Amino acid sequence: MSTLETAFAFTVIITFLTFLITGPEELVLDCIEDVKAGDEEIGFFIDDSGLIDSTDIGGNVSYNTSPEKLCTYVTGISDNYRIIYGAVASGGAADETDSQE
Repeated sequence: MSTLETAFAFTVIITFLTFLITGPEELVLDCIEDVKAGDEEIGFFIDDSGLIDSTDIGGNVSYNTSPEKLCTYVTGISDNYRIIYGAVASGGAADETDSQE
């Protein structure tokens, strides 16, 4: 009976030691993969290639929007609208004054 108990105790101890060796290894490998994905994601955000861009990083789709470029784009549209509206409004007002004379 003591041989069976000893075998069981050694099995538990060896299983525990195996977990202590392989558990942290798996954790470290997961951390390394997370660091690589984080580095790739930071590089993607720093690249800032367009108004809206997306890429697959580590099995997840990351989206990048550029507020500065979007603001410049909207400001450009607004400025163009004001220029065109100002030209049409001043041209229309000039035509009315010419027809009244």
